[in-house]
Amino acid sequence: MGIKERREMDRELLKKKIFDATSEILIREGYEKLSIRKIAKQIEYSPGTIYHYFNSKSEILCMIYDENVKRISKILSEIPWDNEQPESTLMSLLRSMIELTLETPDYYRAVVMNDIEEIQQKVAMLGENDTIEGLTALLILGIEKDRFKPLEVQLTAQMIWVYTHGVISRLILEKHLSESRQEKIIDHHCEMIKQLLLK
Repeated sequence: MGIKERREMDRELLKKKIFDATSEILIREGYEKLSIRKIAKQIEYSPGTIYHYFNSKSEILCMIYDENVKRISKILSEIPWDNEQPESTLMSLLRSMIELTLETPDYYRAVVMNDIEEIQQKVAMLGENDTIEGLTALLILGIEKDRFKPLEVQLTAQMIWVYTHGVISRLILEKHLSESRQEKIIDHHCEMIKQLLLK
């Protein structure tokens, strides 16, 4: 392995340590008590080393968020589309989105469910210019195939995403629910969305 490759490996390893420490502190103490100094202390590096890579704690948090979105988006993009019955694809998409998010509930609660301005700018989904491309394209396909009602596509996509994030939030907060109850809720949510869309 060359010097360049080793440096890149060391950089990625340090980045992972920073991300892991940031997540732990965030979950344990909340965003207000998160600091570069605390992150540095936890990974036993100097604050200056972290500042070499990141300008602020919010920049670290945004990169953690982006990496998680990238991971989930990659998996969702691999779901095959049923061009004749787009509602089947939609059900798979929603179920996978919920299940993937529930794999990291502490992260979701600490990052997405907190009022952190930089993150909220990224997760905003109700503005006039906010689009959810994959879901919007799926709704357009369903309308073109005469499977879905001719609803306002962008607003409908936004509402589906909001409803789905609401279900995710409650499933994370209501920890006492049994696995079978969670499954029932997810199934019912997906079925309700489908029935609202079908002609």
